[in-house]
Amino acid sequence: MRTTDLAASASHLTIVEAMGANSLHSSASRPAEVRATAALALLGAWTIVVPYLATALGLEVKVSSLVEVVDHVVPGVLVAAAGFYLTMLARRRSLAGATSALLAGGVCFLAGFWVLSTHVPLLADAARSASVSWAAALWHSSTAVPVVALALWCVLRSSSAADPAR
Repeated sequence: MRTTDLAASASHLTIVEAMGANSLHSSASRPAEVRATAALALLGAWTIVVPYLATALGLEVKVSSLVEVVDHVVPGVLVAAAGFYLTMLARRRSLAGATSALLAGGVCFLAGFWVLSTHVPLLADAARSASVSWAAALWHSSTAVPVVALALWCVLRSSSAADPAR
């Protein structure tokens, strides 16, 4: 190798060391956490959109726009924001033992539980009368169970002992 090649290689190594070698490979070491938290963030965004797409798809539920905001937009924003934070955290380090991940996962769990609990009466209405179709009831509650399940996974993952490999 020539001297200039060695200098260029040394310069490249210095840049990689300055960035932190772990930061380049951290998402590869925890792909399940990154995928799960990214899915949680996307589900949060989807929760926001559900009632507005329902109108376009003919799956509208006759409630006030304020109810849609409280039942979909507010919890969806919380899940999307906390899920995005968890994704960024999972790219840098393991969620295990991270107090902030426990808090963010808890926020997602509570928001998902809110969506689930506010849509149980809608599902009951669909079961006992024709005033609400099953398709509309299922559409409106479609994000609740996946959000609760992924958020619970994040809470349990973050409350476990810190990962010694981090």
